[in-house]
Amino acid sequence: MELWEYVQVLLRWGWVIMLVTALCAAAAFGFIKVQTPRYTSLVEVAVTPSRLEQGLSQTIINLLRNYVSSIQSEGMAGRAIEQLGLSDIDAVALSRQISAEALEAEFKIKIEVTNRDPIFAQRVAQVVAQLFVEDVQAFALRQDPLDRMTATLLDGGAQPAGQTWPRKKLLAFAGVGGGLVLGLLIALALEWAREELVQTPEEVEQWLDLPVLGSIPALEGPARSRWGHALRLPGAHKARRS
Repeated sequence: MELWEYVQVLLRWGWVIMLVTALCAAAAFGFIKVQTPRYTSLVEVAVTPSRLEQGLSQTIINLLRNYVSSIQSEGMAGRAIEQLGLSDIDAVALSRQISAEALEAEFKIKIEVTNRDPIFAQRVAQVVAQLFVEDVQAFALRQDPLDRMTATLLDGGAQPAGQTWPRKKLLAFAGVGGGLVLGLLIALALEWAREELVQTPEEVEQWLDLPVLGSIPALEGPARSRWGHALRLPGAHKARRS
């Protein structure tokens, strides 16, 4: 199929592609508008040993994984609620808003709190991080001085919460891109349907096995392109040859 035939198809059904793309883009922007914004505050805590040895480093890595579970637990959420004096949320609900990740290669733990209120998210992240540091310090007091670890808040503690949902650029791109692809598929289907229409007297005779007594001349003969031959179902060819 030559380039001009592709251009011909695009010119013929370009309005369909544009319409479908516009509708999908409008749907994406509408979806963005009705979403409730969510904000996430991030805080990183460095956990460092008093001495670096192969065995001790592996122990710290294992501890980091345990600490992640502790930070995300309902118990930690309950302590944060008590520390902040909250009364409108329970430990189960708050624990779902707290996530933690162990950055083992850097001996760090990343804590994130997501909420509809950016100030609330930052406050909870700060308190959870401080409680975690206190836990590490309390545990270190029971250890041998050579095996102790220290936990330190990085970058001054919890950072101001930024909006993490809805992801406007991603959703807008998905709406426009998805609409463009859908529009192309619809245009392809319309072109296929157009090429399957009976367009000449000879085709009428082939389909109905009856002679054509007369026809209304078209202003412009609809030339059948190789695009239609490429799209036509094999059964259609057989029907017309029979």
